[in-house]
Amino acid sequence: MTKRTERLGLDRRTVLKTGACAALAAVGGAYGAAAFPTQPITIIVPYAPGSTDQLARALAGHMEKVVGQPVVVETRPGGGGSVGANFVAKSAKPDGHTLLLGFTAPLTIAPHQNPLPYQFDDLAAVARVTLGPNMVAARVGAPFKDAKDLVAYAKAHPDKVSFGSAGTGSTTHLAGEAFARAAGIKLNHIPFQGVTPAVTAAVGGTVDLVIGLAQALWPQVEGKRLVPIAQLGSNRAKVIADVPTFKEVGVDFSMPAIVGFWVRSGTPAAAVQKLEAAVEKASQSPEFIDFAKRTLTEVEFAGAAKFQTELRAENAYYAKILSDLGMTKK
Repeated sequence: MTKRTERLGLDRRTVLKTGACAALAAVGGAYGAAAFPTQPITIIVPYAPGSTDQLARALAGHMEKVVGQPVVVETRPGGGGSVGANFVAKSAKPDGHTLLLGFTAPLTIAPHQNPLPYQFDDLAAVARVTLGPNMVAARVGAPFKDAKDLVAYAKAHPDKVSFGSAGTGSTTHLAGEAFARAAGIKLNHIPFQGVTPAVTAAVGGTVDLVIGLAQALWPQVEGKRLVPIAQLGSNRAKVIADVPTFKEVGVDFSMPAIVGFWVRSGTPAAAVQKLEAAVEKASQSPEFIDFAKRTLTEVEFAGAAKFQTELRAENAYYAKILSDLGMTKK
């Protein structure tokens, strides 16, 4: 064999070897991208068993069909959602196998109020799922019957109109304060240990108004024990379509109750994208849409990028309100 032949043989072997390595790398890269998830996915619900973990379970079965792994739901209640949020933000691996599902308060309110182990940027958005219509209802016999009358009466009688909330610093408290500012009125806040006792107080006539999710107030509205005043979304939620928004009477204010998914920051983009796709598919299933209607919830899917933008705006919004109220952490 001549040197030229040897060289050509070597060159050919080198080319073949290089090509084989490239092919293996391509296969390996494709396998790596498709490998997520490599184990069951856990959805952490940061509240006691109830409507939110039922929502999670309604989604989980359909998400399994997209991700190809079991999706299990685990409740980790405590601290108004901060215990579960902290678990995902600090203890879960940033690999996409652990999700947080809940309201936005543990991210956009709690870190401003208390010295918590986690902060807003420790969690990254995956998808918005629902917008639960918050609403305001009045006691029977109140000197106003609708939103327009409420604003007019409160302007004429500063601090005479009281509203009950789920507690100081809760979303329902901040909703009442934000509404009052937007309407140019003063309301007297009465905090309770949860929405249920606040509703009971309004039914009993102890407070004039109560603020909460439609699913918590609506049974009393249907029973004629509370009078619906307005819902707090930008547009009327179809599930309570007969109740107007405050915007319809000229008050530029909205504060819906948002439920969404998060993962620990640093989770690979490919994993987030697959989870986002799974949530979107699940949220559009007829079974989940039916579940949402039965629980007076609006299905309003938004992907990771849009949801993250909304969260940043909400985070800044609550930071301003809490600062104005002197309720930020020292």
